[in-house]
Amino acid sequence: MELSKDQPELTKKVYDTSMFRVCEQCGSCSSACPLTGKEGFNIRRIIRHLELDLVDEVTDSPLPWICTTCGRCEDACPNGIKILDIIRFLRQLSPPDLIPEGPPCTLACPAHINIPEYLRLICQGKVDDAYALIREKVPFPGILGRVCTRPCEDQCKRGDVNNPISICALKRYVADNENTSSDRFLNVENDTGHNVAIIGAGPTGLTAAFYLKKKGHQVTVFEERSEPGGMMWLAIPAYRLPQEIVKNEIQRVLDIGIELKIGKKLGRDFNLQKLKTDGYEAVFIAIGGQHSRRINLEGMDFNGVLWGVDFLYETKEKKPTEMKDRVIVIGGGNVAIDVALTSLRLGAQEVTLACLETFKEMPASSWEIEQAAEEGIRIMNSWGPSRILGSNGKVTGIELMKCTSVFNENGIFSPLFDNDTKTTLDTDMVILAIGQATDLSFIDADAASVKVDKGLIVVDKTTQATNLSGIFAGGDVSKAPGTIIEAIVAGKRAASSIDKFLGGDGIIDESYVDINLDEHTIQERRNKGFADLKRLDIQKIYVTERQDNFKEVELQYDTEQGIKEAMRCFSCDLEIEHCKKSNSRQTIISTESS
Repeated sequence: MELSKDQPELTKKVYDTSMFRVCEQCGSCSSACPLTGKEGFNIRRIIRHLELDLVDEVTDSPLPWICTTCGRCEDACPNGIKILDIIRFLRQLSPPDLIPEGPPCTLACPAHINIPEYLRLICQGKVDDAYALIREKVPFPGILGRVCTRPCEDQCKRGDVNNPISICALKRYVADNENTSSDRFLNVENDTGHNVAIIGAGPTGLTAAFYLKKKGHQVTVFEERSEPGGMMWLAIPAYRLPQEIVKNEIQRVLDIGIELKIGKKLGRDFNLQKLKTDGYEAVFIAIGGQHSRRINLEGMDFNGVLWGVDFLYETKEKKPTEMKDRVIVIGGGNVAIDVALTSLRLGAQEVTLACLETFKEMPASSWEIEQAAEEGIRIMNSWGPSRILGSNGKVTGIELMKCTSVFNENGIFSPLFDNDTKTTLDTDMVILAIGQATDLSFIDADAASVKVDKGLIVVDKTTQATNLSGIFAGGDVSKAPGTIIEAIVAGKRAASSIDKFLGGDGIIDESYVDINLDEHTIQERRNKGFADLKRLDIQKIYVTERQDNFKEVELQYDTEQGIKEAMRCFSCDLEIEHCKKSNSRQTIISTESS
């Protein structure tokens, strides 16, 4: 008897032990399985347990859920045993607390985007629907498709077999190829009569503004600088995120009727009390961490010493500093990498990046580090600045000292140095990109002060509320600098809380696409060889084409590539849904066929 994915619901689950007698225990399946040995997973051992009627020992463990159902075992089995049917049958017998809440990619995404579904829509050629599905959770698909840190890919089960799906690149593919009328996303609820002030037009503030306006509230965004977008507009270089992409996606947000006031700074042009006096019932502070974090360092006042975020701002504002031939960048994060690569594009001949962290500890994304290496950036790991050297008021070099550890035993940043191990590098310019800071000077000018701790506004992590009634804060102003996707989620969380504060239900997620998982089978696309489908690398422009310009480095998938890459998805959501529908902890009866 072959276990079927369409097995009807029974009072008791029945399996036929005779099918396992076909198994010769040759080990072909376990040898082919990419997960053999992971947490004790071994297909041959699982089948042996079933032969011995030790089913509960398997079903009451995580073993059935470790399997990716990639199908490599079935391809290798000389007797054609339907091993995946066996795994799925065991999953149906799993205790409810072992059944995953959802696909790992979606759970890893801070915004919980329905990734498997939008990949299926790509496979079907329904790019507009895929875009709409992403827009249900985030207002900036094209931006995220370029600069997201990809936590979803870290958890993608395809990565257990070979390489994770290029989820981020497929998001960009969808955003760059959709032809959906913007009218689809312009629906706004009836005017509630409530007014909300958003301070800061970065990803956090704009996201909150978008969802609050959708709920029918009147929303005004105050932005200090000449353009909205925060770090997306001012700091992320165009070779990673073209400005036209940022501008277009921000305009789509503003088009629903949000009022934007440019050149208005909190603490200079208005304060919190004035906003309340002007009739704003709720205020959301989302001014971000748009300043360079500074340290006291001998020689920091020499001509030729710059600060990372400020340097990137000036470059974006078409006020680039005159570059020198030799540049030392201090820092190991994405901002430091951006500074180093921007320096090359502005004419530096030799760029070295020194950071406290070991190569594995560097906070920069691996693909950013890879690009830096491609373009000839020299990276010196485990070195920190001791002092900047100079002559006649100008930088001439830098002294570095060896960093022996970056974090203490509790994982807290607490670097230790070997003061006897130092090195000196000659250089014409030093750019320190060691982090970001928030400008909280407005607090001194405001009688109604929000509570601050360690340079950040203190908020309730669940509601983003401050200690002042009606005043909320979120994003980098209330948390150490995070990612754009984290900023978006903070904005959504604040929008929900503010809506409740104003008497609403706090439900902000929308539905643009009808989803029916029953239309799909768990065997979709699993033909022979499915497990070995390789990830399609993102093509890049040649290194020689990147000199003296800010052309976007990564290229997008074409239609054929996009569909081919999306088809590698295991559809974990269908596997989980199938199990939930069939799950039963009833008595198991072993039978044998004649």
